[in-house]
Amino acid sequence: MTDMHDVVLVTIDSFRTDRCGFLGSDAGLTPAMDRLAADGLVFENAVAPAGATSGSSSTFFTGRYPIERSTAEDRKAVMRQNLKAGRTLPQQFKDMGYRTAGFTANPWTSRFFGYDAGFDHFEDFMDGDLTSDTIEKGDRGGTFSDLTSQLLNWWQGQDMYMSWDAYYDQILDWLDEAREGDEPFFLWIFLVDVHMPYLPPKGYRSQSSAAAYAANAWLFGGAKQNTPLSGLLHDRLLRAYDDTVRFTDEFVDRIARAVDDDTALCVHADHGESFGERDGHYGHGSLYEETVRVPLFVANHPQDRIKRPFSLAGLPALLTRLGRGETVDDSIAHPIVTSRNNDGWRVAHGGSWRYTRRPEGESVETADGDPIDDEELYDIGQSVIDHEIEAEEERRRVIDAAVEVTESGPL
Repeated sequence: MTDMHDVVLVTIDSFRTDRCGFLGSDAGLTPAMDRLAADGLVFENAVAPAGATSGSSSTFFTGRYPIERSTAEDRKAVMRQNLKAGRTLPQQFKDMGYRTAGFTANPWTSRFFGYDAGFDHFEDFMDGDLTSDTIEKGDRGGTFSDLTSQLLNWWQGQDMYMSWDAYYDQILDWLDEAREGDEPFFLWIFLVDVHMPYLPPKGYRSQSSAAAYAANAWLFGGAKQNTPLSGLLHDRLLRAYDDTVRFTDEFVDRIARAVDDDTALCVHADHGESFGERDGHYGHGSLYEETVRVPLFVANHPQDRIKRPFSLAGLPALLTRLGRGETVDDSIAHPIVTSRNNDGWRVAHGGSWRYTRRPEGESVETADGDPIDDEELYDIGQSVIDHEIEAEEERRRVIDAAVEVTESGPL
């Protein structure tokens, strides 16, 4: 057991690659991450398997996509099924003899969906929380009700608006206890400070709180363009977002100093965020590059940069290798990886190009969104997506047959 390494996974909700200095930004928003990544392992083409937390997290926790069903299917049940279908990331570490803990303030990664399985200690801050009740009932109650619930939860300091500093001491307490044991540990922390609404604490605001509130209200109101203040509010929104990134970078700095130098510290986003770059879309859920291209690096690992595409579905394999003290190189990545969403989009990512299939048609373009007229890339993208669909249909048939046998009972 002495050859095993402690592993810490920090997941940052809605975190864009273009805010990271280690991926080319000169905005100076991530000095701690830049310092850690400079001496560590950087994935230059990490791709989220989905455009939102529900699909992305259930995939990087299991290493496989949820089985798609009809649009009427309860997607919450599909998430639970995917998490129960095999050994999840914390369960794999338990199998390796690790002590495990998870801290998440995102209700879509709560015990309600089964994310607590495999953790010795799990905290999702959901007791008595309004969004917990809303998720369990499966009724968001419309736009006004949804916004009201979100604002009330933020006011309570719970749910998706619970800043990391509200539970940081709990994380340190667990780390102190873990160090007293003989087992290595796996610690997962899901941060939501970069998730909308973008409301950084006082010490990290570069503008007045009134400006940040106004910009977020505009966002939740639909981010309507071509209004007298839309340009100003868009700029204010970006400033608020950037302030939350700086605040989150402070957490990464602190947790890096709180663990030993041989701890594998992996930091990534579950997905990115759009700010009107394409079709005027704000938020996430789409599969634009701003949404699915994500930051990913490992501190306290030999310096290297992996250029080939790497799907977050590969996180279980990556992290367990790090736990065993293995050096990771380009062989863990692939020439092409895929992503999908609940609107019927599927994308094959080839690094510098992407093939997109939507209900209304298909396209090939550069990573920056410029159209490419290349029949060979069309053929490659079509083949990858068709093969993936065929494999999933076969997996669905096997699962449905197993369920039917189980429900029918012994012959």
